[in-house]
Amino acid sequence: MFPVQVLARILDVPPKLDALGKPVSGLVPTQPVLNATERDQAAPRAFETMKVGETLTGLVKALDKGISMVEIAGQTVAMRLPHPAAVGDTLQLRFAGHMPQAVFMLEPPGAADKDAPQLSQTARMLSDIMQRVPDRNALPTLSPPGPLLGQPTPQVAELALALRTALVRSGLFYESHLANWAVGLDSLDGLMQEPQNRLAAAEAARAATASQASLQALLNASETGGQKPLNPMHALLTQQLQVLESPQFIWRGDLWPGQELEWQLRQETDPAQDQPATAGDEENPAGWESRLKLTLPQLGTVTVHIKLDARQAFSIRMVPEQAGIEPLLLQNQGRLVEQMTAAGCTLQSLTVEQDHAADA
Repeated sequence: MFPVQVLARILDVPPKLDALGKPVSGLVPTQPVLNATERDQAAPRAFETMKVGETLTGLVKALDKGISMVEIAGQTVAMRLPHPAAVGDTLQLRFAGHMPQAVFMLEPPGAADKDAPQLSQTARMLSDIMQRVPDRNALPTLSPPGPLLGQPTPQVAELALALRTALVRSGLFYESHLANWAVGLDSLDGLMQEPQNRLAAAEAARAATASQASLQALLNASETGGQKPLNPMHALLTQQLQVLESPQFIWRGDLWPGQELEWQLRQETDPAQDQPATAGDEENPAGWESRLKLTLPQLGTVTVHIKLDARQAFSIRMVPEQAGIEPLLLQNQGRLVEQMTAAGCTLQSLTVEQDHAADA
């Protein structure tokens, strides 16, 4: 049987030393404790099915003249440990192989905690950000820095393009757009419009013009103020994580000065989403639902519910708050049907109903 130091040199695994210079870990050979009858009936080698590197726990059962009797996986073996042990001590072991008897690496105290899975810095940052979400039930809300258009416009295409750009370049889908840009499917100018790049450029400009005194004042304020100010990038990342968890959000801002719009968009929940996928699922993607709320000069506050199903057919429901507006909308709904048909849209249903909750 090889001494611990010789085995360590063979496998190039030196034993670790404690503060007194005594070895506390290393390779420890074992010898099964068997009587004559058990030796005749025993398998050719103990721990035959163990894999190299497998971790397990040993329990010191008895001590005799420097030899420790240790129970490992239901078998009692004799070990000459590199440090004193007491009956009842627990040993952290790692199987090193057969030479020809089973040999174990004796782990130092605390090695189990060191080997436990550790979160990366990025994972810890994401966890910290999600813990700071004020209300997990509140939908992420996007707010543009200013109106989408400088003045009212009767051009539907112009308004639709402005809304599309506000949504696409909101920063929620930045990583997807970055991947598209890498293969030539998106433009660099488009990427530079997104908040991730605008915020980075603004930070760089502020850092370039800030004086040393202002930087010191900022540091002092952050040290005495307790909690750090919320990073705009962290706020945006929080919204991305929320949308990834539940595909729905709210866009709230001005179409033009004085004309506010609240637009809620969410992916339609499929009741059969927990069912196994079928061959036709890719051909029938989930639909989307929109809720637009705006206040118009003549119609007052109107909420429009729009549903686009998997067959790309629209269902529209308009709900005015003011009494007397419902007949006016019914009177002119034919014009909306004509415009949608001219645009190539399939309209499945169009209804107008009074908001009875507002009347109450």
